[in-house]
Parts: sequence; C-alpha cells; structure tokens
Amino acid sequence: MRSNKRKIKKEESLNITKAFYLGNYVVLLFFNNGNQKTINFLPIFSKYVKGAFIKYAELKAFKKFIIASGNIFWGKNEDVIFPVSFLYNHTSAKKIKEEILYVL
Repeated sequence: MRSNKRKIKKEESLNITKAFYLGNYVVLLFFNNGNQKTINFLPIFSKYVKGAFIKYAELKAFKKFIIASGNIFWGKNEDVIFPVSFLYNHTSAKKIKEEILYVL
C-alpha cells in the first residue's frame, strides 16, 4: 500500500524582535534570525503612506512606533504597517556588521 503523505517542512517566519530609533527617521531593527538592519523610513513613508495616515510621518508620531506580533507599526490599530519581508529586503536597509578595531 502506498502513502501520498508528504513531509511538510515548517517554514520559520521572519519577525522583528525589537527596534530602536536612531534619529532622522532611521530605525535599527532586530530580527529573529539574528540579523540587524538600519532602515531609513522617510522615503518609505513618502512613497507609501497617504491620506489620513500621513500624520504618522510627523516626527513626534513617528517615534511612537510599536513592536508587536513580530512587526513594527504605527497607530493603535496598526494604521501603518509594512510586511517584515519588505523591510528586511528593502534597498535602504543596511545590515549591521560587527567591526573589530585593533589598537596598538
């Protein structure tokens, strides 16, 4: 007797674990895969955030982002949110590399 059962590999989802505001709309994001990236959100907000949600582009409101459910968002009802994969792969994202400084 044959069985058509396939082994389904559970895909680990990419999540944001924490974030720090660095200044000038730049946020340092920490991902659950161990990577860290800095993202300049100003061009992202300029391109994608429109209408009533533009209020989150004001610096005072922008700094009040929330990290929950593995993502970063603005507003109590997740008014402005971007896919984690989009942020992870965004061209303005700069992967943080550890640098070693030798002092002689």
